[in-house]
Amino acid sequence: MQIEVRVSLIDLKRAFRRVLARLPDESEAGGDFVIFSADGDTLDIVAGGTSEALSATVTHPGQARVPSAVFCGIARTLRFYRARVIVISLLHGIVRIDQTDYRHPGISVLALGRGRAIGMTEPAKPQNL
Repeated sequence: MQIEVRVSLIDLKRAFRRVLARLPDESEAGGDFVIFSADGDTLDIVAGGTSEALSATVTHPGQARVPSAVFCGIARTLRFYRARVIVISLLHGIVRIDQTDYRHPGISVLALGRGRAIGMTEPAKPQNL
């Protein structure tokens, strides 16, 4: 399962900058997570007690949890993108911005489908009965 949105690069850079300014310093150490929630025509980026809402074209709705350290790393690379509109895909373990993949085992995805959540979890362990 994946989440996929198209968003204005200028709006995305602005939102990342605002969220980064409000992240606590210890988030660089990897203690916190940033939540990406895509539904309808909005991409919400939530970190700590703050959130940024962006107008977006949501192809595949859902919610993803990205470690703060990964979010900070992505924010540092956004200045190198030049397109007006970019595609962001979030998969289990991967954030893809256009053709660039950012991989981390702490990235988790909860995709929405037909009115209910479809979780990306590990299969249940068999039990002896």
